Amino acid sequence: MFAQGGEHDVFFQKRTQRYLKATRQDRHKGYGIALGSHTHGATPAEYLDRLFLQNCIFDDDIRLERVVQNDGKPIITTSQPAIKGIPPQQDGLDELMIGKSYEKLAEGAYYDERSGLLLYDLFPRNAIQAADGHIYPIDPVIQRITPDFGQFLRHEPYTIDLPR
Repeated sequence: MFAQGGEHDVFFQKRTQRYLKATRQDRHKGYGIALGSHTHGATPAEYLDRLFLQNCIFDDDIRLERVVQNDGKPIITTSQPAIKGIPPQQDGLDELMIGKSYEKLAEGAYYDERSGLLLYDLFPRNAIQAADGHIYPIDPVIQRITPDFGQFLRHEPYTIDLPR
């Protein structure tokens, strides 16, 4: 194992020059955090939707590699290209998201009302800035939200309280 993150075990695959990420069942129901969720975690379908959205928003190359069961729960393994670089500055992440027409709600949290998307946990630890200056988000949380929840977050952005 290369590393263990908040919701993934991460492995580097030399042959493909990609990082494999397997969901962990012991964190956030296994599929990441979900603001406003009664169960405090995303479902497998929400997790896969997030990956799809990340590919669309950032022109990423996340691939679904396999799904296996562990005690009746799916473990989802995906892969991402290996990118060399350094963590970007938070203001660089802000510029990236504002350039994509997202409104900054709080540090590391952005909202696109037109598409109904909330993107958060976008801190330097979850992105890489390549030598050419391009910033690659590697593990943001993307969530579809209702307009009412978007308005609530605009007025109560402190409720998006994530460790930095």
